[in-house]
Amino acid sequence: MTKTAPRAPGPDAPAAAAGHPPEYATDDAAWGKFHSKRFQITVPLPDGREWKIDDHRSAELVASHAPTDSHLTILATQEEDLMNRQRCEERARARGWVKKSTLTTVDDQVTVGPDAYDSRVWVALDATKEGGGVEGHVYLFGAFLRRCLLVHLTTSVPSSRDEEVLAARLAIGSSRIVKAITIDPPRTTDGAVVPRDKPDIRR
Repeated sequence: MTKTAPRAPGPDAPAAAAGHPPEYATDDAAWGKFHSKRFQITVPLPDGREWKIDDHRSAELVASHAPTDSHLTILATQEEDLMNRQRCEERARARGWVKKSTLTTVDDQVTVGPDAYDSRVWVALDATKEGGGVEGHVYLFGAFLRRCLLVHLTTSVPSSRDEEVLAARLAIGSSRIVKAITIDPPRTTDGAVVPRDKPDIRR
C-alpha cells in the first residue's frame, strides 16, 4: 500500500472567499480516493482528507464533508431478478432517497457506467431548505444483470445568492465524483489483484 505525504492546499483547494461558501477543489493534489471493500468500488473525493466516512454501521456507505455541507450515500445490492435502471431507481425511492415534490431537474442523462452499468444520472435542486438555503442533488441509479448501484450526493449553500457555487459543485460532483466511481475487477483467482490503497480519509 502506498501513501501520499500530506500536501499544503493548492491554489484550487476549497476556500470561502468574499463571504461565499467554499467550492469543491479542482486541483488533483487535493483529491483522494476511498475504496470500499464491502461494495467493491472506489470513489474519488475532493478535499479528500476532510471527508468522514462510515462503511460499516449501516446498509449504505455514508460520507460527509463539513466545509461544503456535502453528504454522499452509496448502496450496492444483489437482487434475485434481472434489473434495469428504472427498477433500481424504484429501490432508491422506496428507501426514501428522493424527495417527492420539491426537486427541480437541472440535468438528466442516461449513460453507461460505471463499467457496464446501465445508469441514469440525475441532477436536481431543492430550494425549500429551512433558512433560505438551496440544496443540490446528484443521483446515479445503475443496473447490471442482478445488481443495483445507487449513489446520492447532496451539497448545500446558505442562500440563493450562492447558486453559482452550488452549480459548480454539482458539475464537479456529477463528473468527477459520481460518474468517476470505478468497480473492482472481478476476482477470477485467489491471487487476483484488488485495489488496496486507502487514502488518509478520516472516518
